[in-house]
Amino acid sequence: MNDPNTPGTAAGKTVSVVMATYNGARYIREQLDSIIRQTYPITELLIQDDGSTDATPDICRAYAQRFPFIKFTVNASNLGYNRNFRSLAMQAKGDFVAFSDQDDVWFEDKIAKQVAAIGDCDICFSDHLRGADLAHSHRVSYKNCLERQLFLGIVGHSMLLRRDFVQQESNWLDYIFFDWGLALHAHLGNGLAKVSEPLNLHRDHSGSVTAMQHSRYYTESKRKTTYQPFLHGLSNYRKLQEKPAWKLLYSHLYEATGAPRFALAHRLCRLLLRKDPLSLLRLCFLCMRHRDRIYPSDDTRGIRGMIRGWGFPFIFAYHCTLFNFDVG
Repeated sequence: MNDPNTPGTAAGKTVSVVMATYNGARYIREQLDSIIRQTYPITELLIQDDGSTDATPDICRAYAQRFPFIKFTVNASNLGYNRNFRSLAMQAKGDFVAFSDQDDVWFEDKIAKQVAAIGDCDICFSDHLRGADLAHSHRVSYKNCLERQLFLGIVGHSMLLRRDFVQQESNWLDYIFFDWGLALHAHLGNGLAKVSEPLNLHRDHSGSVTAMQHSRYYTESKRKTTYQPFLHGLSNYRKLQEKPAWKLLYSHLYEATGAPRFALAHRLCRLLLRKDPLSLLRLCFLCMRHRDRIYPSDDTRGIRGMIRGWGFPFIFAYHCTLFNFDVG
């Protein structure tokens, strides 16, 4: 069990955990217990509730009374997902900051392994398991490269971040999920380290923020797709290009990737912003040529892999709901 009075490791680095809550009573006890059981001492656990109408505040207050390193507050008004986590991160005092969902389960050595692996990077992230429970879960692994993260961010619950990085206002983007923006800025800065093993269970259930938003905007989410992205992807892609968040994100990244080491990402952002047919064909060609970096899975070999790489802009657009989310 975590003892808040235990000194840190030889490195002497302290860790703050921040948890944004909203109607999470069903699973929050299990997550709080998993944080308390971390083998690496947690200096503080900051919990900030965004106006829950269930028993979440009562549960959090009870834990705060038992464990002095837990601090619980309730927002005066609803901030939304992004702003609630941002507010919490700015209050953290540890050398490192870890984001916690209210319904996950951390493995006991999650923080210890990430502290050991982060080195001089801005962020350390890990693989995770996703499912209703451990018995019904699958492994999720993200490629550690900027080109892949242009299309999909790394999830916050898998991250450990340097406090000086996470508290820099310019690293937060208010028009996309906060963790996606932080990962992108880490790539532009001191990079990301990766622990290539699952360190937590990300609970998949209908009441999670991601699930509710996804079901709202992506009606095909429960159907297995084959040809559909190639049939409908172009129409979706053109619609996405009209989204204000799309224009803001890729314009920002295009300006930030002028250095030679970001040449591929720079070209991709330029093509993502252009609407002429030739630019789209060039984007498809780049995605095919660099499919090992861009395509989400490692199944990129042979003719089938080339087809998937070439069609990735349409596959991405068909499934993408990231630019529709009201994240607050």
